[in-house]
Amino acid sequence: MKTVHSVATTRPRVSILMGIMFGLLMACGDTNVYKTDPGHIGPDSIPTDHSCLMGSMIELVRHSSACPKTSSALTSEIQDGLVFSTEQTEALESPCAVGPTPRFEVIFDEGSHSILLDFSQVSASDRFPEIDFEGYVFEVILEEANGLLLDVAVDRETSTLDLDANDLQWDSAHIELNFHGVAYDDQSLLKLDLLFARVPPI
Repeated sequence: MKTVHSVATTRPRVSILMGIMFGLLMACGDTNVYKTDPGHIGPDSIPTDHSCLMGSMIELVRHSSACPKTSSALTSEIQDGLVFSTEQTEALESPCAVGPTPRFEVIFDEGSHSILLDFSQVSASDRFPEIDFEGYVFEVILEEANGLLLDVAVDRETSTLDLDANDLQWDSAHIELNFHGVAYDDQSLLKLDLLFARVPPI
């Protein structure tokens, strides 16, 4: 499993901000060549362009630290509305057979620029095992027209699942959700707010 942490800033803050603001005037750049730590640049002050994500492909995989295997991958194009169905996510069994396989929908909301994991169709309440990592990884397969992911945050007002900051790791095209020890039922919902900007290649 790819371990991701907030990527340390290696360029001066002014140069990062100038690069981002310059990129807002251009097409969305190749974000694979540009990573930054949003905690150092104040992403709330940067004009955003969430359309940079639309039309890209997204992959969802189940990971567990209990063994080196991963589940098979689900792949879909990002669009407004349902991205992965309950039948698809239920098929993502824990690769080590140590945890439950809940049914949940993955929905992209273009209006709020967010990804929602809706557990309302699970048949019974359950809990993910207490191990180092038991959860899911999103890989966004970016094209030249897509933009830089500046920030991912749990919407605390909407979400009912008990994930904290340490359970969420990400970089420009990769999001890890660690559900270790997290209980869920048919009232559970996780909303991830995304922040994008147009950034050119460097």
